[in-house]
Amino acid sequence: MAKEAPKEENGQEAAPAKSGKGKLVIILLIVLIILLLSGMGFMAFLLLKKKGGDSHGDEAAAVEHAQPAAKQNAPAAPPPVVVDPGKPPVFISLDPIVVNLAPGEGERYLQVVIVLRVADQQFDAAIKQFMPEILHRVNLLLSSKLPSELATPKGREELAMDIRDTINQVLGYPPRPRDMQQLGPSGPVQAVLFRSFIIQ
Repeated sequence: MAKEAPKEENGQEAAPAKSGKGKLVIILLIVLIILLLSGMGFMAFLLLKKKGGDSHGDEAAAVEHAQPAAKQNAPAAPPPVVVDPGKPPVFISLDPIVVNLAPGEGERYLQVVIVLRVADQQFDAAIKQFMPEILHRVNLLLSSKLPSELATPKGREELAMDIRDTINQVLGYPPRPRDMQQLGPSGPVQAVLFRSFIIQ
């Protein structure tokens, strides 16, 4: 029995050492999980706070800070176009355009040749640079019209003003409201002239 007692003591001593290491590993895992979860919670808090959160005060502050930044980042308005009456006018011809008119009054198409009267020769390069977008926008505008809208001289004059405003807008000059049209156009394209205008 004396031999058995030391075995039990050795067995009992070995068991507490193993269970002590196991408890230490479990405690470390629990602490590690708690740290990991708290870190994830902190990151979520920072991300939500960065996006503006859900309080109205944060949203109002974000809007107040965004408005001055938007004004600073907004492109400056182009300088006004001044027409020198002493210089001869500059004309730029566009390629002939053929479009289907808006459906509703039968299958009709429009063939038009447009000439632009420009304020100065310096705008020739800009117009040629933006020509693909200009032609695209003019095509969209023309194809949205009904034949009856274009049958009268007044309808054609309104179309010419719409085309002028569209091209000036492509060049970065916002159009003036219709009630201020007597002041003249806002951009380099002063007038749109139709060299040919055929509805079939």
